[in-house]
Amino acid sequence: MGEGNLVVFKGTVDGITVLLDNQADFEQVISHFKQKLEESKQFFKGSKISIRFKGRSLSKEQQEELMDLLAHQNILNISFVHQFEGEEAHYDKDWIWIKDQLESKQGSLTHFHYGIVRSGNHIDYKGNVIVLGDVNPGGLITAGGNVIILGSLKGKVHAGLDHSYPHPFIISEVMDPIQIGIGNIIAQAPRGESFGSKDGKDLQIAYLNEEQIYVDVLDAKSLNHMLR
Repeated sequence: MGEGNLVVFKGTVDGITVLLDNQADFEQVISHFKQKLEESKQFFKGSKISIRFKGRSLSKEQQEELMDLLAHQNILNISFVHQFEGEEAHYDKDWIWIKDQLESKQGSLTHFHYGIVRSGNHIDYKGNVIVLGDVNPGGLITAGGNVIILGSLKGKVHAGLDHSYPHPFIISEVMDPIQIGIGNIIAQAPRGESFGSKDGKDLQIAYLNEEQIYVDVLDAKSLNHMLR
């Protein structure tokens, strides 16, 4: 891309695709992204959209910088951030049901948190909570609906506090919480043990079945068990 086109916005059915130049210095790209946001302020005002970044592979630090920028801007009303280019999409098919839940009547109430939930931080929301980052020991999330953590869960999470959500769940890349709660049920892992896998290879889901919390790999089998 030329210097004036380091960042290009393209409209899609449900949002925008942001094309990032793969040769320019990343700080230049970030600067142009901020400029494009300002130029598009009136166009996007009041719209609820999803956003997808394409054109270059980003390091974890660069992804976090973009997420932090999105968290502190007040131009785009973002409903969903798609997977970054270059990341494996081995669990995309399992997101179809999850996406349906987030787009349901209750799912329209979704709070996004960009970055780490550190010790002493408490996120409390009446609907769903999506965290693009880790939940550290001492961090706490309480939600009326579902909780999705695109990172490691090592703190405390309680989902499904609003009983109008029929099948509340907690999803995390690494499921190693101090304590989890779903609805009226609270569970703690035995000392020295973990609720789920720590390798981050497969998304983990915690859900209720017959008043008991289960933690499984997110796949069709676990979803069917949850929905029985």
